[in-house]
Amino acid sequence: MAAQLIEFSPAPNPNCEEHRMSDELQRILANRLLTPFFMPIINTATPEIIGYEALIRGPADSPLHAPANLFAFAHKAGRLLQLELLCRELSIARFIQLKLPGKLFLNVTPNTLLEQDFRAGETLALLQRAGFPPERLVLEITEQLPITDYRLMRETTDHYRAQGFQVALDDLGAGYAGLRSWSELRPQYVKIDRHFIEGIDQAPIKQEFVRSIMEVARSIECRVIAEGIEQAAEHHFLNRIGLHRQQGFYFARPHPLPTTQLPTQLSDGPPSHRHPPLGPRLSDIASLRPGIHSHCNLGDAARRFRQHPELQSIAVLEEGRALGLLHRDTCLNLYLAPFGRELYERRSLLNYVDRQALMLEERVSLEQVSQHLARLDRGTIRTDFIITRDGSYLGMGAIVDLLKLVTELQLRNARHANPLTQLPGSVPTHEEIDRRLAEGAPFSLAYIDIDHFKGYNDRYGYQRGDAMIQLLADCLRQCGQSGGLHIGHIGGDDFLLLQAGSEWRQPLLALQQRFAERVRALYDPADRARGWIAAQDRSGTPCRHPLATLSIGVALPDPARCRSHHPVAALASDAKLLAKKQPGDSLVLNRRRGPDRSPGNAPDRTHA
Repeated sequence: MAAQLIEFSPAPNPNCEEHRMSDELQRILANRLLTPFFMPIINTATPEIIGYEALIRGPADSPLHAPANLFAFAHKAGRLLQLELLCRELSIARFIQLKLPGKLFLNVTPNTLLEQDFRAGETLALLQRAGFPPERLVLEITEQLPITDYRLMRETTDHYRAQGFQVALDDLGAGYAGLRSWSELRPQYVKIDRHFIEGIDQAPIKQEFVRSIMEVARSIECRVIAEGIEQAAEHHFLNRIGLHRQQGFYFARPHPLPTTQLPTQLSDGPPSHRHPPLGPRLSDIASLRPGIHSHCNLGDAARRFRQHPELQSIAVLEEGRALGLLHRDTCLNLYLAPFGRELYERRSLLNYVDRQALMLEERVSLEQVSQHLARLDRGTIRTDFIITRDGSYLGMGAIVDLLKLVTELQLRNARHANPLTQLPGSVPTHEEIDRRLAEGAPFSLAYIDIDHFKGYNDRYGYQRGDAMIQLLADCLRQCGQSGGLHIGHIGGDDFLLLQAGSEWRQPLLALQQRFAERVRALYDPADRARGWIAAQDRSGTPCRHPLATLSIGVALPDPARCRSHHPVAALASDAKLLAKKQPGDSLVLNRRRGPDRSPGNAPDRTHA
């Protein structure tokens, strides 16, 4: 009789699993392996971002990655206070480092608020060291467990309010977060649970509940926030009933590098009154990777690389600013040398930082990135680059992802480029105007037109007419060798020039001078000597055409009043039409900064 093989699997030991989870929690807490995510809270009436809710995630490959698992096990293990204190510290530090606007909403549970360690002033001391006013911190009470002593809880929240903090009650209407908590704690904010927001536009009972909450809140001067908004219909209904403080996936999902731009879904008005969506930005390909401080040694860096085998480089930071990158292969080569560990373990990593690493500001346009990459020595380009926000370290990106963005931009621009000059046509130029409007930074738009071009084109023919257009394009390219400029060729002899900042006059005067010096060579000697050519006007009557000059109309749009490229182009066009009426080179600034035509907003003529 043949032997029978029976497979036996022992039953899992729950104690072993709990021990493994306990070890994982200890690893996370000891190594501070938590990542703050931030979700914006919008005031749709203003409109503005009034703050961000901080949310925590564990390591991506950990069974405690999800916050529900993380906090549930920490409570079970008796380490909830330690976890919340670390979440609070990391969230505050990252919020300050990212320079996010508005208030920081920080989730806390009632039990930890009542702990003496939490009430000992550590939070206030942390904020004072960072120069962060406590009035910008909102303690958002999440009632995952019931409040058992309302008197003590009220004294605690009063204690925090006396220090300058504000208080919010989360998930009103769900779980333990009820009307008694609201009346006892008297928070400055109350958040309506997402159950009452989901499908509210189609649910009369939910609508009445929310209206009642708003009425009570008005009577006690409490601000109401609707959370969990995922559909446009929910957002629009809340706007109609006057509940303008809103939060949800409809606007933005939680992200370690949250946007500081208002979402484009805010307005109930027509599309012409909305900012169009921004194009790709560097933050879209950025990942939040903790840096290493410049005072650390190579041993510290080597341990970081061992803990995170996916990292090819680490940003070296000093007071929140990146000095450069430390590459994995640099560390590896040093450690593989004879007695490498003994020789290099305690050496400062400052001597091994790649200070030539690519470092880009988050808001830089992809056109500028493309120009910058073209100037780089190929030998200096590695796998990663650094992304900053206002000079402070924001995160890192992969060079391959950056090249994909730039390539997509170049292909798109090529599809819409002017065939004669290969400059971006009207589509990418209008998109660039929209992008700058959405960012809100000041810029100018110059509408440039060649005077007497038709007479020249009729006299000398289209080939020499094209040469004059190409000459102007070359002159404009010389203006565009510094950052913050965009040149668009929108057809014929019409060009648009966008310049960042408010210094627009001198570059345009220099452009007119440069063109005047070079354009004379395009005329025959006799015409050049006379200073005019014989041709016909638009009605066919013989006339004299002076040598070509430039008429330029300038707009300085106000992003708060110009919601798309249409009114900006109209402002520049109005100024250009006035410039065309002046003899010779002319430069006209339109004083109006928006589409309104109120008295006293006539264009301001400036002769070059």
